[in-house]
Amino acid sequence: MLTPGYLPDLCSDEIVQIRRGLTYMMEQSAYIPAQQAMFTADPRGEYSEKVRGYIEKFWSQIKGSGKIDSARASYDEAERKARKLIDVNTIQHTDAREAGAENVCLQAIRELQLDTFLRREGWSERKINSTLASLIIRTVYSPSEWAALRILDENSAAMELLTGQFGDCPTQREVYAAAPSLYALKDKLERHLCSRTDSLFNLTNRVMLFDLTNFYFEGSKTGSKKAKFGRSKEKRSDCRLLVLALAINTEGFIRYSSILAGNTADPDSLSAMVEGIISKNPVSTNPNQKVMVVIDAGIATEANLGLLKERGYNYLCVSRTKLKDYTLKEEGRSVTVFDSRKRPITIAQVEHREGGDFYLRITSPAKAMTEHSMNQQWRERFELELTKARNALTAKGGTKRYDKVVERVGRALGKYPSVSKYYQIDYIRSGENPEHMLDIRWQIKISQDQAEQRFGTYFLRTNVTSLDERTTWEYYNLIREIETSNRQLKTDLELRPIYHQTDDNSDAHLFFGLLSYWIVNTLRHKLKLQGITHYWTELKRILSTQKAITTKAENALGEQIELRICSDPTDAASELYRILGYNPIPFRRHTIKTAPPPPN
Repeated sequence: MLTPGYLPDLCSDEIVQIRRGLTYMMEQSAYIPAQQAMFTADPRGEYSEKVRGYIEKFWSQIKGSGKIDSARASYDEAERKARKLIDVNTIQHTDAREAGAENVCLQAIRELQLDTFLRREGWSERKINSTLASLIIRTVYSPSEWAALRILDENSAAMELLTGQFGDCPTQREVYAAAPSLYALKDKLERHLCSRTDSLFNLTNRVMLFDLTNFYFEGSKTGSKKAKFGRSKEKRSDCRLLVLALAINTEGFIRYSSILAGNTADPDSLSAMVEGIISKNPVSTNPNQKVMVVIDAGIATEANLGLLKERGYNYLCVSRTKLKDYTLKEEGRSVTVFDSRKRPITIAQVEHREGGDFYLRITSPAKAMTEHSMNQQWRERFELELTKARNALTAKGGTKRYDKVVERVGRALGKYPSVSKYYQIDYIRSGENPEHMLDIRWQIKISQDQAEQRFGTYFLRTNVTSLDERTTWEYYNLIREIETSNRQLKTDLELRPIYHQTDDNSDAHLFFGLLSYWIVNTLRHKLKLQGITHYWTELKRILSTQKAITTKAENALGEQIELRICSDPTDAASELYRILGYNPIPFRRHTIKTAPPPPN
């Protein structure tokens, strides 16, 4: 309450009236927030004119002296301090979500301008956000659609990073539609991503790496037109397969992809790959700007090499056959290089034949030891098969019919082709019963020294005249990049096995994984430029330490405070953010719910 103090010309009742009048005016001025009112009606109407004059006089003096402003400033400062004072007993941490890997993937998506591309295609913001959230979940967790829905709802902050709203989650329909919707734009998306990565990293695409890999199915897939039995690179000959044809550049970015039937042979795929590459990346007419295609021996048939040459490409591959009658160029001259384990490899040029390709002989002692060990193991297994077949001729109930025995040996020949070709096998019919086999005899056609001379030696083949030994070897070793790409697709991104039942869904599943690979390779390429070569699995582990969390508490004013923040990244994660040039803290939000007024 405000009081004027002692006034000699006023009685005590009049002083009380002045005090009440000043207090009422203070309450009505609202200078002090949350001031509790003591008077519901204006008491000045009952006072004498003399008292009212004093009230107006003193009120003017109070306002003129700035005392009310000082009181308000003191109140405001006290309120600010009180708002920052948190009662530790009321602190609660809730709604924790994974945010580190999701934040990095989202910023890579924006760097690749996937969201901009989808807007140009006329997609709504809701569809873009739900699709990109599903793509982030696919990249980080590699789940099924059903599992992705639960991860988005309970574990990941992916959708929150996109929309800025906690609790927002795509519907089941939106999650299941993400992969097919993007697959419908496959050609446009690949062209956009190729163009974007070329401009981001100044890529020349002077070297292309071609290869095939396959993915196996779980389930019968009897109604599928693409899922076929074939040669599985994971030794899953019991499952139907899909074949993925890839052409990538030396930085690991995809230039062409095609999903083929599971029984597609490696050589049969090249013509379609070449046509697809040319349609998206026209071959330059300048001979100094020709593209070098690096392929493995499985694709390098004479017909395919002729096709590459006809279409304007240079090529480098492992020769499908080992040269027999050859001489080395400049006898005694060779170049020694070292593999990733610092083991020596000797490279020598083969004398060029007019009108033919250029060859390099590669000799690797380490490879020779490996081949010798494997050859010895396969020889033992092959001879064991032959011994079993011969023992069965005299065993009770054993296979004795001539044609059945030949068939049995033929299966062993097909099972171990790398060693069986060196064996001479003789079949001896029974004189008493010509339909039966009497004996099986075998011998090795070449000596041990001749066999060992073949170990650790192979030949590189190219149509480029200007490459020296070391440069040719470095170009060929780029084929390891596509092996790294296959590892990321199959192991880090877990694209195998495929559970989908229809061909359309299976193709969409693989393409969805390829988009995840674009994101991961963008991140890894930027890190590799700074010497960090971690695989995606390790990068996820480092980034998984960053969480988004809600903290609730009460302050000294009784107000409810709610903060939604991302935790600070660890030192290792901060270093990744620094190299990538990404924002380490995607959001920091807080709200204050005002306490209810006290009761009258």
